Amino acid sequence: MSNKRPLVPDIYKHRKKICIPSSNDEDSSVSVSSNEKADVTLDTKGALTILHAMFPTDKFDGRVPSIILKHQLYSIVTNRTQVDKELSELKTKGEVRLFRLGVEADDLCVMFTNEYTRHCQKLNPNKPSIEKFINTVIPQCTDISLTRETLLNQFNFKEEEITDLMKAGLLTLREVGSWWLAIPGAGEFMKSYVRGRKAVLLMIRKCKYGEVLQKELETRKLPKIAKLGMLYHIYDIVGAELVTSLNTTSGRLLRLKGS
Repeated sequence: MSNKRPLVPDIYKHRKKICIPSSNDEDSSVSVSSNEKADVTLDTKGALTILHAMFPTDKFDGRVPSIILKHQLYSIVTNRTQVDKELSELKTKGEVRLFRLGVEADDLCVMFTNEYTRHCQKLNPNKPSIEKFINTVIPQCTDISLTRETLLNQFNFKEEEITDLMKAGLLTLREVGSWWLAIPGAGEFMKSYVRGRKAVLLMIRKCKYGEVLQKELETRKLPKIAKLGMLYHIYDIVGAELVTSLNTTSGRLLRLKGS
C-alpha cells in the first residue's frame, strides 16, 4: 500500500459550497460532498479548489490573499508528473500564476490570476504603474521573473515605474537588473507559515515514536502567530514529504521521516 494517499479534510464529508476565482471576471463555485470529493481531487484544479477554500484570509484582514504552496498539491494528487503538467497548462492559459517564495528552486507557490490582480489593485488603488503592470505584464508574461530589459523595452516601463512596482511589493530583487514577481503581503504570510510548520513538526516529534493520528493533531492549538490553521500545515508537511501518512484502523497516522 502506498504511503502517499490523498488527505481530504473531514470538513468535506458534508456538502459545502466553495467559491474560487474563475477564468472570467466573475467567481465560479463548486459543490463538494462526501460522494463528490473524489471528483474534486482527481486533477490539479480540483486540488487548488480545496486548498484555496481552506486559506484563512479573514485572519490576515485582507492583507494576504489565498496562497497555495505547490508541494501541497502533491498531498492530494499524488502523481507529481500529472500535477506539474496540469499546473503548467493552467499557467499557460493564464488561470494561475506561480511565484518563488524561498531560496530553493522548488519553493514555489500558486495563486489564481484573477485573485492576484484584485489583491494588487486593492492594496494599491488608482496607481497607473500598478494598472499598467496588471494590464500588460500579467496577461503576456507567465515567467516567475523579469529583467530590466524586458520591462523597459518590451513593456515600455520607465525606471520610476519599476521603482513603484518594487515599493508596492510586486517585484523583489533577484539580482542586479532582474526581479522575481512577488505577492504583496507575502512577508506576513511567510512569517506565519514558517512558525506554523515548526510548531506542527515539534508537536509530532514530541509524540511517542514521532507519530500521531491526524484527527488528534487537528485538535491541537497552534501559536497565535501561526494563522494558517492545522489542516493547511498538514497538507504542507505531507506534500513536502516531511512526514509519511498511513491508513490505520484508528484513522490516518502521520509519522515523521526517520522515526
